[in-house]
Amino acid sequence: MATVTTPEANLASTAAKSTRPPSDQLVTMRGIDWQGYSAILELKGERRSPRVVFLDGDVSFMSPSPTREFLNNRLHDLIRAVLEGLEIPHLPLGSTTFRQEQEQGGVEADQSYYLANRRYVRGKKKIDLSIDPPPDLAVEVVVTHRAKRALEVYRRLGVPEVWICTEEELVFLIRGQDGVLAPSTSSTAMPCITATEVHSWLRKEDDDDEGAWGEISDDGSPRSLHLDAVTGRDERKNPARRG
Repeated sequence: MATVTTPEANLASTAAKSTRPPSDQLVTMRGIDWQGYSAILELKGERRSPRVVFLDGDVSFMSPSPTREFLNNRLHDLIRAVLEGLEIPHLPLGSTTFRQEQEQGGVEADQSYYLANRRYVRGKKKIDLSIDPPPDLAVEVVVTHRAKRALEVYRRLGVPEVWICTEEELVFLIRGQDGVLAPSTSSTAMPCITATEVHSWLRKEDDDDEGAWGEISDDGSPRSLHLDAVTGRDERKNPARRG
């Protein structure tokens, strides 16, 4: 039986409803075993949407809104620029499905990156988390639905860092020795940046011209980021970049 979850709306006001921006659409199916979840992924194939999250027998399907895709695309460009500016070797795997039957969890991030562990998965056509490490960084963009279930899957899979991005803020969550993902003012994956700085860049307007926002400067980074001033790339390049 499927349960449809939608944002709260004032049904008495058709006009107000019609002016509300499009929201993410979420459908949850309950009582699905691991074999059923695997069959759903087979049917979905390589399609990016809907994104699927599995946790303890519940399967959620989420179709992203334009707002979510806008934030996700900007954040992707920014992360790429910072990683390259800090000269951190990385392997971006986008919305790859990460799952583990033993943990009864599976998730497709908005973005995922292998950094320190990239050497263990580079060139692999399939990642098996029973023997392979999880991504070093996962990104969740949240517009109208909470990321609580996805966060629990990331915790179970052992992902060391998760970014949660909303229209209002960006939160860095770092995995502690106790296995809990807790808020942090700085990123372990990308030193020298703060969540506040990153989110201010995401919300920066450039005359509605995304091409101008992401225009590449001489150092290879989007001009809107002022990357040198933030990362201090001439003085604080990542000492592990050759790893």
